[in-house]
Amino acid sequence: MAAADQPSSVSEGPVDRAFHLLQVVVAAESPVGVRELGRRTGLPRSTASRLVATLERLRMVDRTPDGDVIPGGGLATLQIEAAAPPLLRDRLHPLLVDVEKEFGENAALAVDDGDMMLYVSNVATENPVSVGDVAGARHHFHLVAPGLVAMAAWSPQRLDEHLAAPLEAATEFSMTAPSAIRRRLSQIESDGFAWTDQELDVGINGLAVPVVIADEVAAAINIYGPSYRFSPDERPSLADELREIVAERSSA
Repeated sequence: MAAADQPSSVSEGPVDRAFHLLQVVVAAESPVGVRELGRRTGLPRSTASRLVATLERLRMVDRTPDGDVIPGGGLATLQIEAAAPPLLRDRLHPLLVDVEKEFGENAALAVDDGDMMLYVSNVATENPVSVGDVAGARHHFHLVAPGLVAMAAWSPQRLDEHLAAPLEAATEFSMTAPSAIRRRLSQIESDGFAWTDQELDVGINGLAVPVVIADEVAAAINIYGPSYRFSPDERPSLADELREIVAERSSA
């Protein structure tokens, strides 16, 4: 998983930038300042400020008295009036809380956003050595544990198309060779979990398991922490324990 100061990548189009910024605001657990929005989205502060002004005019976001950004009342116009199920983020937030309490590590919920893996919610541990807020971050699938879990459930065609393009490395530990990734995904599909070893940020490891709803991988639950104490060698039973808790409680 990523450290909190890792900015996410975002497409170049203005609609892409505005939509991603809105996703970050909605995913955040508390009001977010414009400077912080720029950091989380990888946008210049001036661009983030301009997009916030546009979204505020459309009532997609509001401002607090301190000037921070929060979801706006206009978002309700995007919801279907029928009895829609709760947002996946809201439905699974209690599970994140349970996971953080059970294992004493940061927990996050991530979903396949089409081009990247989007972190929609997280619960931070009180452990004095931990990793910060990641809600709203987007990262390449092959660099993070929940992204690898998502890839393991892709169709062969989607996987072939994705691996046909060059994959970037974030650290010296990043795996980018298509043949190695294919072998790894096969193992992840068999195991039901994915570990990453400093592949996005040096010093940070991650573990993820799928959230299966209606026989489909709808999301991934991710826990992450410092590599010196958070690894399959240090905690060999952790992956199976996490998989069992998520399978049991996400289906309730």
